[in-house]
Amino acid sequence: MGASAKRIRLDIETIAGCSASGPGTNRLSFTPEYWAAVDYVAAQMAALGYERETTPHGNTRFRKRDADRGEPAVAVGSHLDAVPHGGRFDGVAGVVAGVEIARLLDDKGVRRGRPYELIVFAEEEGARFGSVLAGSKALVGRLSERELAQMKDAHGTSYLEALVASGARISAAPGGECEPPNVASYFELHIEQSLVLEAAHIPIGIVQAIVGLRQYKVSCAGVANHAGATPMHLRRDSLAAAAQAIAAVEELAMASATGVTVGTVGRLVNEPNAANVIPARTVFTIDLRDTDAAALDEVAEAVLERIQRIAEARQVQARVTPTAESAPVVLSSRLRDALIRSAERQGIGYLEMPSGAAHDAQEVARVTDAAMIFVPSIGGRSHCPEEDTPYAATALGVDVLLGAIEEASVRTA
Repeated sequence: MGASAKRIRLDIETIAGCSASGPGTNRLSFTPEYWAAVDYVAAQMAALGYERETTPHGNTRFRKRDADRGEPAVAVGSHLDAVPHGGRFDGVAGVVAGVEIARLLDDKGVRRGRPYELIVFAEEEGARFGSVLAGSKALVGRLSERELAQMKDAHGTSYLEALVASGARISAAPGGECEPPNVASYFELHIEQSLVLEAAHIPIGIVQAIVGLRQYKVSCAGVANHAGATPMHLRRDSLAAAAQAIAAVEELAMASATGVTVGTVGRLVNEPNAANVIPARTVFTIDLRDTDAAALDEVAEAVLERIQRIAEARQVQARVTPTAESAPVVLSSRLRDALIRSAERQGIGYLEMPSGAAHDAQEVARVTDAAMIFVPSIGGRSHCPEEDTPYAATALGVDVLLGAIEEASVRTA
């Protein structure tokens, strides 16, 4: 009795319809579209006897009505919020996997040692309130109520104001709810958002670790001057300095000993941005990631040192401002081994691999055992309307997840 690709397709396509006008999927946290998606999931879970609970942080949790609320659960989770003009599968595939597992457990009539729970995390993308993983951070106690109240959207509405204004029925639940007394094991299925599995023709990725990151804003200040009248050796060109620094980001990331480090400059603003004026001010971002904390620190230090050397040589001022930082997270070896055993029992190929993107699992992993699997992304596309994953591939991922969940549900004490 395996997962149904047909049911998974219906779930994902129905949730895709819970979207503001396109192109792509537009579903920000706590909007009517968001709650329509949550309501659909709630209806599927209610049909199986699960109760819905909305936490004070805006996360939504589902447990059986007759489950012992004091018993640590085996949980599956992901998110339903989307980036603007995003795809149908990011986050949604993981939530739908959790729904399908609830159905399969119900169909099998298995009496489990531990209760099963589905968690829908709010504001994973950070697209509305500007803080990624906000719901999962709050649920494990890493974001306070005060901090949530200070997070505001483009219209000045705070996270908590938007939650209350949406009319959500909030339960009186404390923070830190994913700790071992409440969740014994956590699993998450996600689309890979890259090309590795598709290129290797391997159906399942078992995530070993989730990368840490360092993000910076770099402002280079030079002197605007006439493009024709100023000799090359007398220029203080902010864009030329920035270009050299940007090339250094790629060079130093590629030279890292781990082979996992990635470096990206994704945003650049140039002023005055005129064809016949030497640039006076250039601002760009740097995003560095690695699963090895020491390697990440080493590359970050090398990049920042190189920027200052370039600035001095070119007689421009370079100001570097850190904008985000997170530590790498190694996922549970116990749960990884359970996933491997499940895949091998079913003859399903897998690849152990890192995750280069952030996920709610990394926050849960800070307080209890957590694991992740990836299913392939067609063309590696994500965060865009073209995002796609075969429904049969998601069903295969559910089958691997289910075997591990059944093993993790057995009480050992």
